[in-house]
Amino acid sequence: MKRLSLTLVSIGMMVGVSSAPVLAEQSRLSEVIFGKAYNDGVTAIRITHWSRRDQQLPLSVMYPMASTIRAAQSKVRGDRHLMQAIADRGIALHNVVEVQTALNGGHVIYYR
Repeated sequence: MKRLSLTLVSIGMMVGVSSAPVLAEQSRLSEVIFGKAYNDGVTAIRITHWSRRDQQLPLSVMYPMASTIRAAQSKVRGDRHLMQAIADRGIALHNVVEVQTALNGGHVIYYR
């Protein structure tokens, strides 16, 4: 019985140690391989010539109207959280094309 409890304690310690890196900050290697994880509820999608072919983007994003762009930029300008999100990602405000609110409360920012 004593041996079994020592085994359970050692397994518990190994599980605790192995889960520690998950709770730590993102390593440089994972940032290079997978990209930076922001964990701020904002997804930024860059619109390029190739993304128009490869992804199924909404038509309002592929061919935006000037009023849609102005509305998206004013929405970002009026929200400190969104302004911080684009600043962290290095996106200029004038490149924002559209902002959509996701069902989970997050935001999707389309930019050039």
